[in-house]
Amino acid sequence: MRISASMLRRLSAGILALVLLVLVAPVPVLADTGTYGMSSYIVLLEPQSTGQVRITIEQRWKVLSGDIPWITVGLPNSSFSVESFGGAASKVMADSSSGFSGVRIDLDKDYKPGQTFDIKFTVLQGNLLERLTADQKWRIDYTPGWYDRATIDHLQINLVSPVDYQAYTSVRPVPASTNNNVITWDQSNLGPGGRFNVVVECTDGSFLSASAASASQGNGLGAGFFIAVAVVLLFGFLIFWAIRRNRQARDAEMSKRVAVIEAEMAEDKKKKDDIEAGFGKYVEKKQLQPDTQGRYYDRSYGNYITPAIWAATISNQYNRQQPPPGSGSRAGCVSCACVSCACACACACAGGGAAGCSRKSLHECQTCSFVKGKADPLKPPDV
Repeated sequence: MRISASMLRRLSAGILALVLLVLVAPVPVLADTGTYGMSSYIVLLEPQSTGQVRITIEQRWKVLSGDIPWITVGLPNSSFSVESFGGAASKVMADSSSGFSGVRIDLDKDYKPGQTFDIKFTVLQGNLLERLTADQKWRIDYTPGWYDRATIDHLQINLVSPVDYQAYTSVRPVPASTNNNVITWDQSNLGPGGRFNVVVECTDGSFLSASAASASQGNGLGAGFFIAVAVVLLFGFLIFWAIRRNRQARDAEMSKRVAVIEAEMAEDKKKKDDIEAGFGKYVEKKQLQPDTQGRYYDRSYGNYITPAIWAATISNQYNRQQPPPGSGSRAGCVSCACVSCACACACACAGGGAAGCSRKSLHECQTCSFVKGKADPLKPPDV
């Protein structure tokens, strides 16, 4: 166990560097293939007795430039299932990643500038209706998916209320109408990135089944969160296991090397004198002081050292750091690693997603370009 501390530090640093390189490495990112706007965005919310909410979304898109082969639409969270779709939508699939929850919709063709298209789809959404058991009421807090690069001429949200409107203790903002138990909100001329939020709270939960309270309690953490936690824990365990196995193997190897050197020192007096003389010079250079038992503790090594341990490890490390004979003043080559290429522009907007993204663009780090071109990594780029 004499070398465990230093080896553990070196191994941990190596693993950390590897993880950082993976995390910041340049990756292909998506970019919109065109510009677009939305003339109509209609949402229908229908609370169910299970505590889920059926959401139907209808949109009319207009292509301003470029081309649009597919779009995305944001939803409250990843706990949903697609029930149906129509219009120009040829395929609707869940697309929840990197903080975005929603669907990707493949269109029936690649739409060009000046063209419009309508899409419609329905999902059964979980973890949207929240039971406030302490207050004996339920609540829906909903914001339709928004678009950071598009204007929306008209947004409408309709809530099909399962109970009488008088049972609501709070409805925000004030609705445009409440006809036949349908609560309607209207918003016009939303600019790029514009959001519209509605909140309702009601004391009448008679429409909910007995199991709905536990099934819809709070906004809950989706399955993806627990999967991510499990992956992180597993990854951490594997790293710990690898470090421990590597440390045990290196400790065993070191013990054998030290034992061999100690045996050689016992049999060969000249070798013993040479090792002890080298060890003495090392102690003098490092200005190490013995403890009360005559042992030397080397902080850079991380443990107590003896002439045999010095001969087995530290002297070898010292020799590797010296330039080979005939190499002049050059002690080694300088290498450049690209570890800062994290620049990227996101395709999908934070709430509603984007259109197209059929072409991929790769961010090129200037430092990487120098390495690929065999340029001197120590020379600053020309301005």
